[in-house]
Amino acid sequence: MKALFPHKLPKNGTIGIISPASPQHDMSRLDKGIRYLEGLGYSVKVGRYAREHHAGYLAGTDVQRLSDLHEMFLDPQVDAIFCSRGGYGSARLLPGLNVNLIKKHPKILVGFSDITSLQLALWKRIGLVTFSGAMPSVDMADRFDPASEEQFWRVLTSNKPLGTLKQSPTMNTIQRGDVQGRIVGGNLSVMCSLFGTPFMPSLRGSILVLEDVGEETYRIDRMLTQVAQATRSGRPAGVAYGFWSQASRPIGTTPHRDVQEVLEERCDVSRGPILAGLLYGHESTKRTLPFGVMARLSSRTKRFSLIESAVQ
Repeated sequence: MKALFPHKLPKNGTIGIISPASPQHDMSRLDKGIRYLEGLGYSVKVGRYAREHHAGYLAGTDVQRLSDLHEMFLDPQVDAIFCSRGGYGSARLLPGLNVNLIKKHPKILVGFSDITSLQLALWKRIGLVTFSGAMPSVDMADRFDPASEEQFWRVLTSNKPLGTLKQSPTMNTIQRGDVQGRIVGGNLSVMCSLFGTPFMPSLRGSILVLEDVGEETYRIDRMLTQVAQATRSGRPAGVAYGFWSQASRPIGTTPHRDVQEVLEERCDVSRGPILAGLLYGHESTKRTLPFGVMARLSSRTKRFSLIESAVQ
């Protein structure tokens, strides 16, 4: 897949905010995120349906949410598009994506969690580089971790090679190797929901990055088993695991296991390096990952390096 790189976010540019998934349960959080962006000198344009509620767990109808997405890509004043939050609903938009419009107007698209489905589909259809990172109603509404904040803005504004991601001191090797490949992945449960659909890209030769939140260990086991079985004919070149953010106590009656045990069992997800402990996922300290960017993963150095810029 040839990568389609968006233009970098200019100083004092305009950021469009959309809600392609769940609604704002606390509107003040979105307002805080907007004030944060404006405080940095950016202009903010909020999608006409970004504050809507529909059917309990959706931010507007599918038509409304898709309309906001397309309008932001088409709007010449908008330099980057930030998804307000995740939740659920992005996958419902995939059949209606106007990929020709988006390809003609490639822009920065930022979000994580449920937004994974949009990011994977856009990579599959047009090779658009997107950004798995902070969202206005989530990280920007709270105290932004300083190191995460610096790296977030550097990824969006610098057209220089991004270099080595600052790693967790507890990052550990599950399987050895040293590979290069384009970053693909995101939220594990969302990604698994796309297997067998026309919106799931091939993982062959990629560096697969995975995280999840609120999932018990047996469910993570089940989903990683699915990944291994679904990619048998096209394995990722390597795998980097982020946070799993489990509840302090198991919700159901299934006995709890340490996730690390499952990760070590599922070495069949790749024949290359598998490392765990990447600072990525549903935590305040996380690195922004540009999906589609060429990277290198090494068990010898325990480094995950972005060897090109994510914007032009």
